[in-house]
Formats: sequence, structure tokens, C-alpha cells
Amino acid sequence: MCEPKIFNIDQIPDVVNFLRLGGVLAYPSESVWGLGCDAFNVSAIERIFELKSRPEHKGLIVLTDSTAKVAPLLQDLPQELQRDVLQKLQKANDEFDVHTADQAQTYLMPVSKLVKLPDILTGGFDTLAVRVTHHPILAQICNQLTSAENPFGFLVSTSCNISGAPSATTINEAMVYFGSQVAYLNTDGLGFTKPSQIIDLMTGDVLR
Repeated sequence: MCEPKIFNIDQIPDVVNFLRLGGVLAYPSESVWGLGCDAFNVSAIERIFELKSRPEHKGLIVLTDSTAKVAPLLQDLPQELQRDVLQKLQKANDEFDVHTADQAQTYLMPVSKLVKLPDILTGGFDTLAVRVTHHPILAQICNQLTSAENPFGFLVSTSCNISGAPSATTINEAMVYFGSQVAYLNTDGLGFTKPSQIIDLMTGDVLR
């Protein structure tokens, strides 16, 4: 069996190139380990569903590095509502304290009909779960992943496990699940103790 590819934090450009070429990456998130890929690479997303034995009708969470990048998702809303929603998101992001928080915050957002996202990413819904990550390494990856093909810098973020099994919390646990089938990012998480909270951005309802 071949050795798994392991990236260190001084290899972010190599990580980004790997993702752009359709690679699947296991990485530490704010809490447990995640499994991700370029959110606009359909083949890579299909590979994640296959690896996890996860139904494709379920949408996926994506990470990005700034609130401003998600503004185009909201362009079907009236301008005043767009502004209010973005201000609310920015305020929540600015007030988030990584030193005291025990879970990250993911927001379920409406997606404009003018924005073309892969159906497999959204599960065919007109919403998308987005997290502006506070993990500095993941934020760098999202920033460098931004391109004409992926203008939002979206990185898929789903739990690093086989569906129904416990999520990996270390690189060794991740390797037990996926071996050399994926690459690994060798760095630390933020130490949060709970999976991310999912909040409906329009209503404020806590969905998880």
C-alpha cells in the first residue's frame, strides 16, 4: 500500500494546487477533523460522498475566509435586506472569540439564481451552509483557492468519517478511515469541543 500524502503548513500553495486538481484533503477544523475539496470540482465532491458512503441528496457545508465573498449569494434579495443580512453576518464574525467559544458558527444562506453552484454541493436546495472560518490555516487555503472558477474560495467541509461512525479527532484516526485514499494536512485544530452550530441566516433559528 502506498504511503499517504501529508502536507505541512509551509506547503499551502501545494495544498491549493492539489485541491484545484481534484484532490480530497483531510484536515483539522475548528473542532473535529474535516474532509474537503474544491467546492466547484464535482468529481472531487462525488469522491467524498463515495469515500464516506454518504447519500448525495444531503448538501455540504463550505468554508470561506471572508464575509465579503458571500455577498453575491444574496443578490436576489432586496438591497436593504442584503445589507442588513451581511451586516448581521459581519457583526457575528467580528464578535466571535476563538479563545472562549466551544463551537464554530455556520450559516444557512439563500443562494441567488444568478449564482451557479454544483447541485451536488447544495443537494439541489436553494440554500447553502457557509462558515467564515476562524482557523488561520484553513482561511489561507480558502483565500488562495479563490479563482475565476471558484470566486468564493469555497472549501468543502464535511466530517472526516464513514457516515454513521465517530468523526476523526486526530490525523491517525483520519488515516484509519481513509489511508492513502486522501491527503492530509498536518496541523492543529482550534480545540472546540462541539461540532459547528448551524444557524438560519434569515430567521436566526438554530438548526443544529
